[in-house]
Amino acid sequence: MSFKARTFSPLALVTVLMLATACHGESTGPGNALVAGTYALASVSGRGPASGSLTLTTTGQAERRVRFTQVAGSPEYVARGTYTVRPGGVIELQLREDDGRSQYVWRPAAVLVGGAVELRYPDPADGPDIVERYERGLSL
Repeated sequence: MSFKARTFSPLALVTVLMLATACHGESTGPGNALVAGTYALASVSGRGPASGSLTLTTTGQAERRVRFTQVAGSPEYVARGTYTVRPGGVIELQLREDDGRSQYVWRPAAVLVGGAVELRYPDPADGPDIVERYERGLSL
């Protein structure tokens, strides 16, 4: 029995590598291009921020900037980290407060809903969950 070596075209090799990467949940997967962009805070339920934005890049980087009051000069809270898009519109966020310097990784539940991103997390004072809805195309 003899074996014959096979060669793969560059296109086939790239396709196999892309599929392997997507299966392993790499943060540069094909779903990132669908959700990448800057989103403005459109609504909040519970005791969440008064204004803010969420930026998701095609390379899997995430940044959330919020202010808890509309008063001029109020502090802006910045969290930086990464995200991964999962089936069903689930977005796994891994954020670090204090402009990315915190040792604690915050993982709010996030989902893509009709082109908007919704974050849900428990109220620290045991109130109802806080739900932040971020939409594209709104002015900041």
